[in-house]
Amino acid sequence: MDFNTIVIGAGPAGLASALYLKRAGIDVLLIDKDAPGGQLLKTSMVENYLGFESINGAELALKMFNHVKANDIPLEFAEVLKVEKKGYFVVKTNKKDFKCKHLIIATGRVPAKLKIKDIDNIQGISYCAVCDGTFYKEKTVGVVGGGNSAFTNALYLADLCKQVYVFVRSEIKADLELVNRAKNKGNIVVLKGNEINELMTENNVIKGVVFDDGKIIKVDGLFVAIGGKPNISFIDGLELEKGYIKVNNKMETSIKNVYACGDVILKDYYQIATAISDGAIAALAIKEND
Repeated sequence: MDFNTIVIGAGPAGLASALYLKRAGIDVLLIDKDAPGGQLLKTSMVENYLGFESINGAELALKMFNHVKANDIPLEFAEVLKVEKKGYFVVKTNKKDFKCKHLIIATGRVPAKLKIKDIDNIQGISYCAVCDGTFYKEKTVGVVGGGNSAFTNALYLADLCKQVYVFVRSEIKADLELVNRAKNKGNIVVLKGNEINELMTENNVIKGVVFDDGKIIKVDGLFVAIGGKPNISFIDGLELEKGYIKVNNKMETSIKNVYACGDVILKDYYQIATAISDGAIAALAIKEND
């Protein structure tokens, strides 16, 4: 056996579970194909994480990773292709295979896309304001979504762009603080109650959005923040609901010795704080059952 436990995913949930496991004396390996931090790396500012009145998402991710690194927890940069069960687990990656007794899935979600024909072929659509916002300096952009991510993206873009539209299909779900801050920005306009039916393009580059009532808003870029779906294609046999992994109160899945935490599981609230709590619970449950 290479490791007692392998944690797939190095976002807040995965980092927390690895830290708790290591401090409990359990041999653990973290695997992630990207830089540690998960969605934090795509978050401009975090203002509701206890202990930090305001902190850049990437900076918070780095602090979390440095905490893990200080505890000598190995991190393998690789893509998990398949997990096989043979009395133990074989985690197959694009680099090498690893064997373990316990497995924690903390791979988060991939961004949901608008249901628009050929959307992957249209340029000017982004799922990360922090990554791509600078391409739209002094331009007009739209943000799709009504939650915290959408309004956080809008506030970040408002400091770069000439005009920012927030397109909310139904109800605003973002924190009141974020909504009020957006209202006080002179270049943010929130439009509610309409769904985007199609995109106006020119040479496959977005030029505007067309709503179900026929209204057209011209934009140079569109940022989509409408949630996502769990990234779990590498493992079979899990009990799912609405595409999310079902777990009990100890983060145990339907497969013995497989745990899941963070944004991949079915729960009511998806926050940094709840992800870290999930990761800690999964680690403590493994310690209890090992």
